[in-house]
Amino acid sequence: MIVATKLIKIIEKNSDIIAEEWVDEVTTSPYTRSYWNLSREELHERAAGICQRMGYFLGRQLPKERLASFYRRIGQVRRSQGYQVEEVVMALLLLKRQIWLFVLKEGFLTANWELYQALELNNRVVLYFDRAIYFVTQAYSEQDKKEAEPRAAEKTSEEE
Repeated sequence: MIVATKLIKIIEKNSDIIAEEWVDEVTTSPYTRSYWNLSREELHERAAGICQRMGYFLGRQLPKERLASFYRRIGQVRRSQGYQVEEVVMALLLLKRQIWLFVLKEGFLTANWELYQALELNNRVVLYFDRAIYFVTQAYSEQDKKEAEPRAAEKTSEEE
């Protein structure tokens, strides 16, 4: 797991580079059009913040509830800002992609055992982003249900 720890530190240390690559992609992808309206600085701050805390988020001691709370809040905020859930999911997928493209491009992995440990880290990163996507979409669904309840109650009272 030494290589995984090393890679996490590399990701955190190079968060600005990864974030810039992500900003370039998220501001040109037809799947993330709502992100086009934000400043590069704001987008950079969002992505760099996640990368800078990668060790914390991927640490085995982090309770799943903390991750859930973080991404539910992001889901609530993005929904209130008018983002479509599929755009938020795609933005997360693009960040995950940029993290791995950076690691591969920089050639940090040279030996077979490093590649094996990197695959272990990859599995943790994939699980992290899978959970992030789940909790973001869960927040969207919860808000949809909350908004639907008053409308259903109004409709029922109108029918009576």
